[in-house]
Amino acid sequence: MASITVTGVPTVPTPRGAIWAARGAVAAWRLFSGLLMARRNAKQAARAALQTARDAAHVRALARLHAPTDPGFASDLNAAADRHEAASLR
Repeated sequence: MASITVTGVPTVPTPRGAIWAARGAVAAWRLFSGLLMARRNAKQAARAALQTARDAAHVRALARLHAPTDPGFASDLNAAADRHEAASLR
């Protein structure tokens, strides 16, 4: 006849305050990661605004270059630069 030995692992009670500590750690982590994400998004928005301003400045410089010979084209370029800046504010 064969015999099987089965060992059981006794359950250990959850330490007092462990659930509160875990929830507090999760809340702190979410707060910290949220702050980091907000900081990163603010930096990206600042970089995008700066790039938009540079692009518009280049187009306006091109408009000034063409203003003496083709004022209609220069006007169109200035309007395009204005639209580009306005679109980036939305």
